[in-house]
Amino acid sequence: MKQTLLVLICLMLGVGNLSAQSKVIDLWNGKVPGSIPNPDFKQTVDSANNWVKMRFVTDPVLDVYPAPADKATGTAVVICPGGGYWALAIDHEGKKVAEWLNSLGVTAFVLKYRLPDSSIMENKSIGPMQDGQRAMRIVRRHAKEWGINPDKIGIMGFSAGGHLASTLSTHFNEKAYQPIDSTSARPDFSLLIYPVISMDSTTTHMGSRENLLGKHPSPELVKHFSNDLQVNAQTPPAFLVQSMDDNVVPVRNSIDYALALKKYKIPCELHLYQSGGHGYGMGKTKNTESTWPEACRKWLEMRGLVVHGSVAVKQGARRGGFGGPIELGPDDKQVFSDPPAGFREKRDVPHGTMTTVKYDSKTLSTQREMLVYTPPGYSADKKYPVIYLLHGLNSTAGQWPYWVRADYVVDNLLADGKIGPAIMVFPNCNANVTVGNPKPDERADRKDGFKGYGEPFENDLLKDIIPYVESHYSVYTDREHRALVGLSMGGGQTLNIGLAHIDLFDYIGGFSSAPNTNQFGGLSKAPLLPDPTAAKDSLKVLWLASGSKDGLIRVSQGVHRYLKEQGIPHVWNVDGNAHDDTEWANNLYWFVQQIFK
Repeated sequence: MKQTLLVLICLMLGVGNLSAQSKVIDLWNGKVPGSIPNPDFKQTVDSANNWVKMRFVTDPVLDVYPAPADKATGTAVVICPGGGYWALAIDHEGKKVAEWLNSLGVTAFVLKYRLPDSSIMENKSIGPMQDGQRAMRIVRRHAKEWGINPDKIGIMGFSAGGHLASTLSTHFNEKAYQPIDSTSARPDFSLLIYPVISMDSTTTHMGSRENLLGKHPSPELVKHFSNDLQVNAQTPPAFLVQSMDDNVVPVRNSIDYALALKKYKIPCELHLYQSGGHGYGMGKTKNTESTWPEACRKWLEMRGLVVHGSVAVKQGARRGGFGGPIELGPDDKQVFSDPPAGFREKRDVPHGTMTTVKYDSKTLSTQREMLVYTPPGYSADKKYPVIYLLHGLNSTAGQWPYWVRADYVVDNLLADGKIGPAIMVFPNCNANVTVGNPKPDERADRKDGFKGYGEPFENDLLKDIIPYVESHYSVYTDREHRALVGLSMGGGQTLNIGLAHIDLFDYIGGFSSAPNTNQFGGLSKAPLLPDPTAAKDSLKVLWLASGSKDGLIRVSQGVHRYLKEQGIPHVWNVDGNAHDDTEWANNLYWFVQQIFK
């Protein structure tokens, strides 16, 4: 408990609220595991031989580069500079890389890790891995506070930093130190730039090997840290870059790692350039190796980690930050004001409990997980209404609580007496996500037309999730106490499922609904509203929302026009946001105040 408190105090002092200015996080707050005190070991920084390098690190830190608020995607990357495990190239493989990631809307953390040295470490071979695991856990543990999606945290490494990054990608479950909680150290993806991968003498960079493992390591130690031999089914997807004329790190390192990923059918992209040598960072020449940042950007975009910055624009139309051109009509107005400042910050009020729940899905014949929020003071002696919240494409059950901060929104409204207590359920809305397959292949999902978000999930929600909640929690079981709300792809699912089952839901909310929306999204011609009369007579709240900067607003506009033509009462709220967490949090704030009355 004391250790946890010290870490939190350190983080508060070192970081505060993330802003455009880089902050610093002390990884260990002076309690570095396995350290040996050595007063002669003093950190240095110099620019000799035309590269800025840091050496003799004893107190590792994370330099924080928050993504600009108007570009932030929720993705984060921890950067491991190279330097042969002898030094850290903190400028061209650190700061400059962080600034580039910021331009993509990615929050960056430059890891200034300890360099292996027996004069300050009991076991130098695990020193860098300890710092790397600690960094990943700190970022994931505080993702919610820093506007980061905990399922979109990657690792990036250059040269020997690539060895550390690939070590974290393959040894994330190894107990390199005693963690303070169960937060995962697994990266969600890795970016490996001219990386050292193997410690085999025929393939490795010998300087990196000797610095990490010593002059005469055992065969077992060499194999253990040859990361191409440690790949398994849980290793994250990777993007790799190397030049054929690299005379420092043999190109075989990248090739062998890519082939190991291929063996386990893990998504991987490998770029081999004709020239460039080694150590070029973001690129030094006009040759092709300097184009790797654009190739990397496209890979990140393909995986839903960043957003394409430009789309075609119709003449006279506004450009959307996501999706396509925007043309606003006379009905497209804001009808609910922006919430008060701090409405989704963690306040000193009673907080509900978030629990990961495993359940057996009979419709899918597998075991799945969901998150369940119970309000402060939850008691089996009371009955509670339930809100089911559906996430967006390529996200997880954690998007609502960790990115939108839905639990803080509700906690604060409860404390202010503006709503009554309710249970919130956050399912995994892709039926392909299971306990045994937590990270399905996104490319396969795309090729399959995202069917996992369609009927299979609908059946799981109606036949397994809702019955599980109603049999394991003290809740009302009628439609008057059941709400369904979703964002983006989850907004489309909400409208499709909710409007087809008005007998089950009295309150329905679609925020920034995506093209999977029936009839109006462009992907399905199925009717959105099978029974307009029932909707008109029975629904208490039907809420549509979109930001005026959202390139997908056309979907919600089409739904609004149809509902208006049918005379079906509904809220149509168009504020000044984009396809982002601010839009979803703002509307959730007002939506939950209109339901269960």
